[in-house]
Amino acid sequence: MKTKSMISARCFIFLASSSISAAFVCPPSNPISARIRHPLHQQLSSYIEVDESAVRDTTSLTQWAEGYGAQTVVDFTTYDGVDMFAFANEDIPAGSAIMYTPANMFISSYGAKEEFGTLEKAEKMIEDLAGPEQLPMFYVFVKLLYEYEQGTESPWFPWLNSLPRVFDSGAAMTPTCYDCLPPLAAKYAMAERVKYINCKQALREVDFISEETKKNDAVTKWAYNVLGTRSFEVGGEMIIVPMADMFNHGSIPNVEIHYDEQGSCNAYTTMDIQAGSPLLICYANPYNPSALFAKYGFLDENAPATFCKIMDIIPSTENRNLGLSFSRMLFYHENGGISEEVFDVLLFEHLSGEWQSQKDFYNACMNGDAETKAAYHQQYLGEVMGRLKKHVDSFLVELDKLDEKAASKDIATHTRIPKIMAHNAFVREVFERVKQNSIDPVFGYQ
Repeated sequence: MKTKSMISARCFIFLASSSISAAFVCPPSNPISARIRHPLHQQLSSYIEVDESAVRDTTSLTQWAEGYGAQTVVDFTTYDGVDMFAFANEDIPAGSAIMYTPANMFISSYGAKEEFGTLEKAEKMIEDLAGPEQLPMFYVFVKLLYEYEQGTESPWFPWLNSLPRVFDSGAAMTPTCYDCLPPLAAKYAMAERVKYINCKQALREVDFISEETKKNDAVTKWAYNVLGTRSFEVGGEMIIVPMADMFNHGSIPNVEIHYDEQGSCNAYTTMDIQAGSPLLICYANPYNPSALFAKYGFLDENAPATFCKIMDIIPSTENRNLGLSFSRMLFYHENGGISEEVFDVLLFEHLSGEWQSQKDFYNACMNGDAETKAAYHQQYLGEVMGRLKKHVDSFLVELDKLDEKAASKDIATHTRIPKIMAHNAFVREVFERVKQNSIDPVFGYQ
């Protein structure tokens, strides 16, 4: 599976009925927190090697999960011997139950806090550095490191030992990487790095994690990347669901995740799936591939659109209502189209010197007065398209410079440069289509 294999809160459906889990038989409660040593552990290495050259051991994963009550009809495979993901080993009809993971297998922020108690000094540091919203991430980070230190004594050892060692997320990047990305993607990537640094600083206040682990950058970075790419936020808490974290991302998912009354995880197909096909869920908004790239380290080449990259507009209540958002001001990948929100926001900003016209245009947009709105767009089409043309042309020049900079780097040293260049190439393709299909024709270019 790729490091992108992760579950997104955006794609979950929470059910108050236990009927969803009827397709699988729920085993008696067997809480992992009881620290019952699984016989399979005796066959495994006594520690987890997190070096990027280490081989992932997925051979025992399904057997381990079934030993703790998980049930699945899917298999895991790889295209390159490194990235593992869930796939259909036979034709699967829509609506089929394909995986069940009991809640006692989850790694969660609330479970970690219950197990370790409130880490007051560490909490204060996290709150001072980033605010309380990062606390759930921190507790999962600590839990992963705690289980790492238990070696084969950890009930999660087979799962931990099956996880990726190589990550391409923003937290794994270097300043050189950020310097080769467009501004928004670099901003997202650096934000992931800052979250990791915050967690590592606060880790100094956790006395039951060894000093050796605290000082081991490879281990702490690995734990954070596991957290960052395999957890999801729900109800203010962070959760990792072993086994279900093997589903890859898809802009058009074919799997949905549900929860029963016991909080256990159930995966169901949403369409007929042919044997050999990847099983996909949607991690996050597919219209913002740069955000996905920064968080998970993969490029969604099937993303239907990308943010238009206009970042010099000061946010206001009015322009937010009109669509000032990374997920609404879009350039479309397939046909080079431009979303309505781009035109609305740019025209509203253009009218800033004409207060009454700006007010009338805004009210027309908010009240659904299509005729008045269309009249304003027609009147100022040249100005708005001129602004768009200037933006697209200048951004393509910026991408040229970023390509030159990235090409000058030693790939052996900066191993993530090829993926960064692929991300930039995707953005370039979208912008060139917008220029060719939506902008140049307005100015009479062929």
